[in-house]
Amino acid sequence: MSSTGMKSIKNIFFSLVLMVWASYSGAQQDPQFSQHFLNPVLFNPAYSGMDNALSATAQFRSQYVGIDGHPVIQNLTVHSPVPLFHGGLGINLLNEQTGALRNTFLALDYSYIIKTKAGNFAIGISGGLAQVNVDGSKLRAPDGNYQNGINHNDNILPIVPVSGFAADFSVGTFFAGRNLSVGISANHVMPQVAKLNSEGSNLEFKYERQYYFQSGYLARLTKNFSLRPSIMLKSNSSTLQAEGDLIFIYNNIIWAGAGYRGYNDQTIDALIGLVGVTISDNLRLGYSYDYTASALKGASNGSHELVLNYRVNLMKPVKPGKVVYTPRF
Repeated sequence: MSSTGMKSIKNIFFSLVLMVWASYSGAQQDPQFSQHFLNPVLFNPAYSGMDNALSATAQFRSQYVGIDGHPVIQNLTVHSPVPLFHGGLGINLLNEQTGALRNTFLALDYSYIIKTKAGNFAIGISGGLAQVNVDGSKLRAPDGNYQNGINHNDNILPIVPVSGFAADFSVGTFFAGRNLSVGISANHVMPQVAKLNSEGSNLEFKYERQYYFQSGYLARLTKNFSLRPSIMLKSNSSTLQAEGDLIFIYNNIIWAGAGYRGYNDQTIDALIGLVGVTISDNLRLGYSYDYTASALKGASNGSHELVLNYRVNLMKPVKPGKVVYTPRF
């Protein structure tokens, strides 16, 4: 068999595996982002308002490029401090398309911020809706008949697009000091089931609780250079994924570094390259490329991720001067 034919088979097989894993496993994982340190509020509602500015972040990720039906993810977060509520408010919109499966989340965040001499400590909550959509017309089952229409010969798989909704809640805590930051959070704290019922199909999608730990430290090496090591841990109580990053920052304008996701033979995922630039006082742009290191490396061309962050300072400084934003965690 030709290499092209073999790759096509791998692509079809992987798409089916993704679909089955996401729909039937009792431990669906949230989407993966490599530049999580540029948008901590995505995983932790307690970070809302911590930038001391109206902060809007857009992220786009194309994962496992080269494989049919590979995940494509978009995220938009907007948050700001609100002194009237002694904390911050935010909105989080996330969309993930993987083959015939699409997950969409919309949530509102609130954080209560306590200011101390050591730094700011926050407790956050988030509530919203999760929607799951499965386009049954794109599915192809091994025993299906597709000569004259769609017949999966399966009483679970739908033949038309079906969707379902579920309530979704998250909680978290976050500490941001002068150099150190630490965040702990849990998404889908009350596991929910979205039912996708249609004629001849009774499909369910379960959102299980996910835990996150984020920590980073900004070390000033010289007047112009800084070093930012960080770690991120993710777990669903039964599995653990770990990631470590190391980034060099020049003059708070340009940064570049590398990261690695995985800690043993079962969790190795990718080697990550990261670069970014502060375009203006308010605008930052980041890019990352994941070189696939897992068993998928024979079929995947890696993953690309783009992040754009824009901030507007809402607080008048005590002394007039230039406002400089540095990469946060």
